[in-house]
Amino acid sequence: MLRLFLIMIMIVLIAQAGAEKKQLITYFQNNSPPKYIELNNDYTGICIDIINEINARLHSSEVAIINPTQANVPVKRIMKYIELSQEIDLFVGAAKTQSRMIHVGNFSTALYAIKGTFAKNKTNNFVYQDIDSLSGLIIGVLRGSSSVKLMNNISGVQVVKTNTIEQSLNMLAIGRIDLVYYHDLGLKWQINSLNLRGLVELVDEHEYLQSGFQYIIYNKNVSKVVIAKIDKVIESMHADGSMNKILKKYQ
Repeated sequence: MLRLFLIMIMIVLIAQAGAEKKQLITYFQNNSPPKYIELNNDYTGICIDIINEINARLHSSEVAIINPTQANVPVKRIMKYIELSQEIDLFVGAAKTQSRMIHVGNFSTALYAIKGTFAKNKTNNFVYQDIDSLSGLIIGVLRGSSSVKLMNNISGVQVVKTNTIEQSLNMLAIGRIDLVYYHDLGLKWQINSLNLRGLVELVDEHEYLQSGFQYIIYNKNVSKVVIAKIDKVIESMHADGSMNKILKKYQ
């Protein structure tokens, strides 16, 4: 009888351990360097490095974040998959907007900070004074990003949506638009990688119209136990400086 009882206990423990084993499916975001960078059919970037570090630290618990097909998807579609709990379990590198908090899913602890900022042509004497100083300007934004709604809500701004920030910056360099609005990490990386430092610069002194953090966003079916495990890893990455080390690679 005792032997049967012990066998039953072992079966329960094995089942519990198996239930915690989890491959979490994600997609990469297209056209979003330095979060996700595609180079010769391979991917790198801030969020890829974060995923790799999380996986390394969770190896013993057999929880892993994977993109089995290396899918590279627009952020609007990614958020729809998360909202409907279809195809993917999570996405790394999402802003915590009010709409997403209500309609989409659960968030991790904060990964890293970003600020929305402007780039201008160096020949442009534009000085940001207040939000009204943007009136009458043509501002490039990334299609599908939160920047579109933000700029559309500013009176007098003409918004030009592009499929990539590279397209917006190239338009800025030749004077076809007045400003580009995007987050600071992305603008700095793109200006450097496109060798536009002689033509384009950031507008440094202004109120930040958007500021906050990037997170992992989960669909509603991902267990809170798994989320807590990943949160613990993220906190350890902040504590030992690993998160800052990743960010500095792309600045």
